[in-house]
Amino acid sequence: MRRIVLSLLLTAFATAAAAQSYPQRLVRIVVPFPPGGSYDVLARQIAQGLTERWGQQVQVDNRSGGNGEVGTVHVAGAAPDGYTLLFWGDGVLITQWLNKSRSFDAVKSFAPVSLVARTAQLLVGRSTLQAKILSELIALGKDGKTDLRYATAGPGTPGHLAVELLMAKTGTKLRHIPYRGGALALTDLLSGQVEMVSTGLPALLSTVRAGTIVPLAVSTEKRSPALPNVPAMTEAAPGVYVDTWYGFLAPAGLPDAIAAKIHADVVAVMRSPALLARIEEQGFEVVGAGPAELHALMVRDLPRYQEMLAIAGVKAE
Repeated sequence: MRRIVLSLLLTAFATAAAAQSYPQRLVRIVVPFPPGGSYDVLARQIAQGLTERWGQQVQVDNRSGGNGEVGTVHVAGAAPDGYTLLFWGDGVLITQWLNKSRSFDAVKSFAPVSLVARTAQLLVGRSTLQAKILSELIALGKDGKTDLRYATAGPGTPGHLAVELLMAKTGTKLRHIPYRGGALALTDLLSGQVEMVSTGLPALLSTVRAGTIVPLAVSTEKRSPALPNVPAMTEAAPGVYVDTWYGFLAPAGLPDAIAAKIHADVVAVMRSPALLARIEEQGFEVVGAGPAELHALMVRDLPRYQEMLAIAGVKAE
């Protein structure tokens, strides 16, 4: 018994020492998408701050493919030492139900590290849309006379699920037009090919501020600080929310002490005045919650996304 206790104490001391000296070499942040998207942009800003704080290079590694699966598989199989991190969000939960041959579990295969930020999915309409507010859109969508097309970045994306859930709860009829990315959908909205777009708020914010499109609703449980005058979908239909989040995950087995250090340093970087102002201007809401909160969020939302995908008629492949 004494040997077991001694072994546990030695392990604890070794882990604490490793956490205090972490990191001692390059840290890779895997973003499972190409450069330029919201995950990549946010990850690079954090990586720069961590590099300065740690005195060790923190490098963003874009491993795109398979709707995020390529990069995520890579991290799931990496050593749980804190030197390979995944920067993703709610998509890791959504795709759990979309890929029949997935080789990992969205919750069990990862150690939650830090819930960095969140943002809304934003439903916008073109300037000529008859509806200028959410209640008018719901009424227009119920009349059965108007063909209302809404574009998204693709089936099963948060923007798609948010609108499908809204329709299911309110009886509104809108027609989904999937695209291969939110930028393409926005282009067709501006040219009059579709009536609405539902995608991430940061991708639409500058166009909203320019006054060329009309913001109708955000998908978060509360209104977005970036657009405080735009209603949340829950105001018209309680329970309709899709909370898009951005966070760090590590391979399962990461020592708690290292996770705590990474989280604390990420929060410190995010709270620097210059970066905080820039991120909020881009439409992100800084959260700064730790491993326990991130784990609870993932456990809560995993079955919710299964339900939403069923409502949207999106099936696993």
